Amino acid sequence: MAVKMAMHWILLVFLIIGANASGEFTVLHSPKSLKFTGSSKTLESQLKEIFSASLGLSVEENSEWNGLSIVDPFSTPEAIVEVYVDGVSSLGNPGLSKSKIYPLSVDEYEPDTFEAVEHRIKQHFTNGGNKLVKIDLSDIDQLISRTDVFGSITPPKAKKVTLQHLKYSIEEDFQFLTELEALKTVANQVKAIKPDDVIDFYNFRFRSLHALSDFHGPNSLQAKEAKKLLNEALLELSKAFEKAYDGSVLVTVVNTDVAHTRRTIRSPENEKQVQNGTVEHNDDKYSSEYSAIFNIILWFGIVFSFTLIAIVYAIMDMDPGRDSIIYRMTSTRMKKDN
Repeated sequence: MAVKMAMHWILLVFLIIGANASGEFTVLHSPKSLKFTGSSKTLESQLKEIFSASLGLSVEENSEWNGLSIVDPFSTPEAIVEVYVDGVSSLGNPGLSKSKIYPLSVDEYEPDTFEAVEHRIKQHFTNGGNKLVKIDLSDIDQLISRTDVFGSITPPKAKKVTLQHLKYSIEEDFQFLTELEALKTVANQVKAIKPDDVIDFYNFRFRSLHALSDFHGPNSLQAKEAKKLLNEALLELSKAFEKAYDGSVLVTVVNTDVAHTRRTIRSPENEKQVQNGTVEHNDDKYSSEYSAIFNIILWFGIVFSFTLIAIVYAIMDMDPGRDSIIYRMTSTRMKKDN
């Protein structure tokens, strides 16, 4: 009974997580061989199956999602691009009429989409040669190190452009603008990519929008301007990949609000770039692992507490005469008369 009660509470906790976390799956560009229709919700855990089916690879789980139709199985895209935006449930209208936006239900905290698709590509193409790129745009070294794909890259810096509400002197704004410049750098370097008739998969992670949204507020003018700038950069990236692969590419954006990171520590290189050193340094900074550690401790504590309550409740409701071997073995009724 106690085990059943514990499983009930654990299931309830995960249902609460899924119910409170939401996002969007946006298709910025798809080749003619694929057709995205409707507006039905999909699960984040199903994205790896959607990408695998789009590439003509085998899938491991059947999905009831009817948003994807494969028009020409003999002309599947040569590459898939996924930009994962942390911490916001919506980016608004990307400004592209042919784009499709689908509600996304978050059923896993840290998706293994890239690893799963990467594994299937390697199984299919045993000779290798695939461009399998996973880059965290907040880590400049990751971007610079991929000279095999993007060629030589100069470390991107936040350029002084005209901004209405964002300010370079604010740490959260500065981090966002630096990461945005990294995304634009990728778009500029895509021209160095030469298609080779093997499947490629690109995953770019954009982290800083959530910290900015937390600092200014999700409905603030700063957050709206940041989303506008990010959408423009995403469209540039989509057009660059579309041109590089002659249209044979699927470009997508995934954004969820499941991550909750208040701040991230700025690198020494970025620290020197802050305008006139006017950024204030607070002692309440958190590392990039803070979100994962916080959620692990939080949900473990909740599940453990409910499990303990269920066990105590089961013991309180126990019938000593039937349920406990201790009472049975010590009861005088168990003794035999000689």
